[in-house]
Amino acid sequence: MNAPQSSPPFRRLPALLAVLLVLAATALGAQSRLRLSANVPFHAEARGTQLGTLQSGTTVTLGRATDGWREATFEAWVFSASTGPANRPGFNLAVAAPEGENLRSSPNGAVIGRAVQGTQLNLLERRGGWVRVRRTVWLPPSAVPAPPSRPAATAPAAAAPAAPAAPAVRIVAAEDTLQRVIIRKGSALSVGPGGAAVGAVPEDLPARVTGRSGNWVRVRTETWVQDDDVRPAPDSAALSFEQLQADPDKYVGAPVTWRLQFLSVQVADELRPELPAGEPYVLARGPLPGAGFVYVVVTREQADRFRAMNPLDEFLANGIIRAGRTRYLPTPVIELQGGR
Repeated sequence: MNAPQSSPPFRRLPALLAVLLVLAATALGAQSRLRLSANVPFHAEARGTQLGTLQSGTTVTLGRATDGWREATFEAWVFSASTGPANRPGFNLAVAAPEGENLRSSPNGAVIGRAVQGTQLNLLERRGGWVRVRRTVWLPPSAVPAPPSRPAATAPAAAAPAAPAAPAVRIVAAEDTLQRVIIRKGSALSVGPGGAAVGAVPEDLPARVTGRSGNWVRVRTETWVQDDDVRPAPDSAALSFEQLQADPDKYVGAPVTWRLQFLSVQVADELRPELPAGEPYVLARGPLPGAGFVYVVVTREQADRFRAMNPLDEFLANGIIRAGRTRYLPTPVIELQGGR
């Protein structure tokens, strides 16, 4: 009787491939996606240097965890003129702009965060004047819910614990809609966190939450007005940074309505003669979605209100162009009209 023959090696390949596929699926399953529901600082290492902030709604891929800190990877688009060569192993690009640079969802798209000067990045793609980058960072314990602990197999059933406080960041499915809320009757509607009121809610009003800043909530509502009550915005209100730089003197004195991103409150000096010396001004990014900078002349009372804002908060600026650019920089100066 012939001895049974062992299976040829190639016959065992399907079983081996199946095992490898299972292992790959397990490794992929260990990585979870997280959609941020609040602005979150990101760091180079756990408890390390802060490199910037990721905004609410940004999706990251979670990795390792240590002492409550969580590794996270994100991709973004950055204005290529604001980048330079990397100076650390493992990276091939870095943010070079002194004021830092916005991270966007697409070229000239929505802002999903901001990185400080010197942040090291990995280049993935170039498109026109933009680069797509990737970076693995660390999020602090307050930003990511702790994974549930696995109960011991022999542990007896216990009573349900009290519900924990809502974490600063929650995991949501990609198909989840924005949170639905009801705005209380009489609530003031403002142009920005702590900004001037533009009206009050006449009755309870349904809305959806689109962002948060401190104890302020940005909401989106759907309302209707009479056709006679609307008019086209003046051309100067939609004036772009590029148009202004092409002819800086043409628009001096023109009114503008710009959406800007607050960076800081500073004091004017001799390097900026277009600003009143010794008086406060706001350094802002914009007009959004552009990547330029704007100096906003404000009163001391307005400056105090801006100091209560968080960096990267957006606000609507109704102002007058005082200068199309400064003596040393292509930065326009506008004077804020009324409250911000």
